[in-house]
Amino acid sequence: MRLALLLAALPLYSATVPPNHDAFETRVRPVLARACFGCHTDTAMGGLKMDSREHILKDVVPGDPDASKLIQAIRYNTARKMPPSGKLKPEEIADIEAWVKAGAVWPAGAPKTLPYVITPEQRNFWSFRPVSDPPVPAVQNKKWPKTKMDHFILSKLEAAKLQPVARADKRTLIRRASFDLTGIPPTPEEVAAFEADQSPDAFGKVVDRLLASPRYGERWGRYWLDVARYSDGKLSPEREEPYPAAFRYRDWVIEAFNKDMPYDKFVEAQIAGDLMPEPERYRAGLGFYSISPEFTDDRVDATTRGFLAMTAACAQCHDHKFDPIPTRDYYSLLGIFNNTSLHETPLVSKEEVARWQEHKKRVDDAEKELKGFVDSQSDQLAEILAAQASKYLMAAAGAGPRNDLDKDTIDLWTAYLKRPKLEHPFLKDWTVTHDRAAADAFQALLLKVVAEKKTVDDKNHITLGLNPNRGDLSNANLVSMDRDRFVLWEDFFGPKGVLHYPDGKIDRFLAGQWKQHLDTLRAQLAAAKKDLPAQYAFLQTIEDAPKWKEQRVWLRGSRENPGDPAPPHFLQILSKSEPARFEAKPRLELAEHIASKENPLTARVMVNRIWQHHFGQGIVRTPSDFGAQGDRPSHPELLDYLASRFMSEGWSMKKLHREIMLSEVYQLSSVNAPKNFEQDPENRLLWRFNRHRLDVEGLRDSLLYVSGSLDPKAGGPPEKFVPDNFRRTVYCYVSRYKIDSVLGLFDFPNPVGTSEQRSETNVPLQRLFFMNSDFMASMSRQLAARMDGATDAARVAWLYEAVYQRKPSVEETKLAVDFVRDSNHAWSQYAQVLLSSNEFEFVN
Repeated sequence: MRLALLLAALPLYSATVPPNHDAFETRVRPVLARACFGCHTDTAMGGLKMDSREHILKDVVPGDPDASKLIQAIRYNTARKMPPSGKLKPEEIADIEAWVKAGAVWPAGAPKTLPYVITPEQRNFWSFRPVSDPPVPAVQNKKWPKTKMDHFILSKLEAAKLQPVARADKRTLIRRASFDLTGIPPTPEEVAAFEADQSPDAFGKVVDRLLASPRYGERWGRYWLDVARYSDGKLSPEREEPYPAAFRYRDWVIEAFNKDMPYDKFVEAQIAGDLMPEPERYRAGLGFYSISPEFTDDRVDATTRGFLAMTAACAQCHDHKFDPIPTRDYYSLLGIFNNTSLHETPLVSKEEVARWQEHKKRVDDAEKELKGFVDSQSDQLAEILAAQASKYLMAAAGAGPRNDLDKDTIDLWTAYLKRPKLEHPFLKDWTVTHDRAAADAFQALLLKVVAEKKTVDDKNHITLGLNPNRGDLSNANLVSMDRDRFVLWEDFFGPKGVLHYPDGKIDRFLAGQWKQHLDTLRAQLAAAKKDLPAQYAFLQTIEDAPKWKEQRVWLRGSRENPGDPAPPHFLQILSKSEPARFEAKPRLELAEHIASKENPLTARVMVNRIWQHHFGQGIVRTPSDFGAQGDRPSHPELLDYLASRFMSEGWSMKKLHREIMLSEVYQLSSVNAPKNFEQDPENRLLWRFNRHRLDVEGLRDSLLYVSGSLDPKAGGPPEKFVPDNFRRTVYCYVSRYKIDSVLGLFDFPNPVGTSEQRSETNVPLQRLFFMNSDFMASMSRQLAARMDGATDAARVAWLYEAVYQRKPSVEETKLAVDFVRDSNHAWSQYAQVLLSSNEFEFVN
């Protein structure tokens, strides 16, 4: 709760200095809102809490600034210097001092609560200013720029008295472009054709060919899936739980890139595709939300960071401490998503859906009947065995006879007693004495616990009724067992309990009509499953609730502590005035506001993401944070120029790729220039191209490609990482439960949250993968099997062209021929050496 009732009841301490309402509203309140409220309203950081007259008077002496601790803190005169992010401007301190000197009065007629106020300074922050169309800067070296974009780069270099390095050679350039746009290397034939093409637009033809390839969408769609925290499975701590149709969102993203869907429509579709014209074209984009982790703030976080590069989720418990995002803005967005539910949208007729659901109901009914019978028999058996617990306890300890007891049950007791630690205290006496009396006492306790659990369950069933829901559970006055006694029940009678025999293990305890009935139920279930056809095709989407439920601010982030209403609206900082309430279709209105040309962030953010994947770092190096804590753009005018062009060219991502790649700066060599490096070691001014390592998808796909193993099949259900899966990595199973070990080894992002960029680690296990993994050995054997050439030297030349798209040097040929002859022609080992090299793993 922001500064509620602040000074509302303070008396006038200075009748001679009347309160100036305009000065307070325009000069004092905004500074307090920006610098103080984030830490001193909901919480009392530093001992100061600004939410009541009583609290504020602890640090403010009306009429006496010098005696006020608040004034001492903002003057930086004490150990407690406020705000800690940096001292206020002298004029801001003077305004607050004057306010305190005048009596720290709440002006007459002012509201009793402080609305969030965004200052002109905050609105003038670089990323919140409207996108401009800056003039192309003049440069001294007029021969170097090939495009207008190059002028922005060169002007910065010339201002720093630096010169760009030379252009890359053609082989390097086509490899760079191929990896950038498709994630796999060019063929030797493609390299040779480009090197032979001396026309002025030779590279432009290469770029156009690569952009037209279906491999382009697979490469760039995967980049977006990082942002969308895509996964083929749910977030589960216990087991893998696949989504049945997540892949259709993945395929939609890939197709959107291949068809060059305008980015504004791409954005709208993922927020409100079902509400757009032609929903059948856009609805699949709702996978952005429907296959997400089910966290309270996830959808707000993914939406604002992914599309706007704003960390709005940081305003969940209090106003954002660094950016102009009040808590009310966060909950206005959260309310939009809280008024949706997960939905399945069939891609077949209603009749086909009805037929499948009828079949499925028969399967569900058969499963329910079988489970009910097995559970009832298992519960009865557990009670029978519990009535013999004393005998089993003695037998498991070797202190009693075993002949008349079930051997498997004795083994289960034995394993239980060997556990290093039990979570209940009820076997302590027996472990000391190992006598019959203690065993009998434990058996009596087990039987009491069974009876107690039945009583508790019966009472709660009566309280909740036959069909409880989450609302009932949260509000009902339920009874429960003592913690230790419940743990004891769970250890022996729960689903994994010592005495619990589930389906498949209970058969030997049943005979006669009971066993016959169990066999009949199983046969009925098997028949029902056999008749069940494959489920109809559907999209995993979301839909709006039939009736809008008004969202409120959850004070300190607790839904149990609702505050003021937070009606649906856009972010205040991105609105020209007080944001209007979204009325008819809030989710669609949100999508339209985000995708609007009037929004200063959307185009900048996507341009920066595309730039980042071409150059290894963005113009803004924090791609999902354009706020105060984020990086500042190295070339702000260039970013605006490209963002303006992006929008004017119909939000075409392919046109943006083309403009970037046909520039002189993109075609620079990656060689070092010592003078430039000394002045700009991070290459922020782009005096050379940034050499970078292939990500795990590029690495795996390229290994498959050069070995001749890559399966070009596109789309469809994901396949697990098994030895005979040769599909592109984008079509492999992505898990939230447990990331594949190879993906994790090479820095694949955790799909639990949106990822703005990949980390690049360099650890020994990565090199061991190249040396020892079965996958590398398999790829090397398959590459060697493809090898062509009449002589050893010719085979070496073939391998170099297949792997590196170049001819080997004389020295490289000699070393290779000597190795294969000395190793009894171990060509697969030599192929593995080539595939494990930095030249294969890195792009220049």
